[in-house]
Amino acid sequence: MAIIEVNNFSKKFGNKIVHKNIEFQVNKGECLGLLGGSGAGKSVILRSLIGLEKPDTGSIKIEGEEIVYKTEKELIEIRKKVAYVFQNGALFDSMNVFDNLAYPLKEHTKLNQQQISDEISKILIEFGLDGNEHIFPSELSGGMQKRVGLARSIIINPHIVLFDEPTAGLDPFNTIKIQETILKLKEKGMTSIFVTHDMPSAFAVCDRLALVQEGKVTCIDTVQNVKKDENNIINQFIKGYYV
Repeated sequence: MAIIEVNNFSKKFGNKIVHKNIEFQVNKGECLGLLGGSGAGKSVILRSLIGLEKPDTGSIKIEGEEIVYKTEKELIEIRKKVAYVFQNGALFDSMNVFDNLAYPLKEHTKLNQQQISDEISKILIEFGLDGNEHIFPSELSGGMQKRVGLARSIIINPHIVLFDEPTAGLDPFNTIKIQETILKLKEKGMTSIFVTHDMPSAFAVCDRLALVQEGKVTCIDTVQNVKKDENNIINQFIKGYYV
């Protein structure tokens, strides 16, 4: 069953055409890797899936519901279902870890303070971050900031998570921690899109890979097929791009 459906998606900024009739689907519980060179517009696609960008033409459906024409107020409900994990973590600098995690719970749930504290304690332990409740973002390593950002994104149990280069700039330890977290979310049935240039991570967590080139999705294939077929378009792109 397709949880995300993008059809005939076109977008330009001024005279620059970014996307021309982009089409893809993501099935329930699947992780789709979104690949492409710098400037291919991968993040534009992610932002469009939560209504931060509007396509010039085309359709975007989340769980069968068209979101393109929704108002900002209507998009609030969509954003409860669809979490966006920003590349830099996007934490509130003026809030400590506890308050960063508490923010979406206070905004979007009816939990009382004790229940909020319990949820935060649980997710900090799950992410290996317990004991850091009163630390501010500036005092955290880049890897820890990304893990806190991911924890904040999923704390209200979204149905879909959009990862915008979550392993960029991370050391091997934190890269593996992010991979393990995504795999645990998949075990729970989470649907996701993984934008990345980190091919080992893409191979580790994704079910299928989609290649965005010249404003279109030129190929979608399973990770297994990409690995075994040297002539696969995605494989050729990886070899050319990363040499």
